[in-house]
Amino acid sequence: MPDYVKFKCTLDTFQPVATTAVRWLDQERDYDLAAAFWPENLPLTRGVWDEAHGRQFHYCAIIKPGCAVAEGYAISEWRIVAIAAEWRYTDHAWEVAAVRTASSVRQQGYGKAVVSFITANILANGRLATCTTSSDNIAMQRTAESVGFQQV
Repeated sequence: MPDYVKFKCTLDTFQPVATTAVRWLDQERDYDLAAAFWPENLPLTRGVWDEAHGRQFHYCAIIKPGCAVAEGYAISEWRIVAIAAEWRYTDHAWEVAAVRTASSVRQQGYGKAVVSFITANILANGRLATCTTSSDNIAMQRTAESVGFQQV
């Protein structure tokens, strides 16, 4: 069982980054986008997506045009490049959760942008922003610290 590292962020420590490309995902309209991005070893079903929303998970993402080929023609196709969730687990504190960036675009600031977007929303709603990650997930730890999270 892995060890976990817990973080918190407050208005005093928050270091926001530009997040203009980030938007909230709509539970109904954006399910197909989310399902296409989900890891293949853990497919996202409509039931799981709806249950997550029912458990107070709210997702945001950066969506970029990609390119797909259908019947020999190149077509524009939108895809998620980074995603994160806001988990409203108590009245006092909400968690930055389920952060993931497509492997082809890592280290370009997309993960930091979605984490900053979620954190800004949590703090704007007067809640403590928290984040928990495995102790071996150094990339997530650095991302959290880069926007002002401090280990607790």
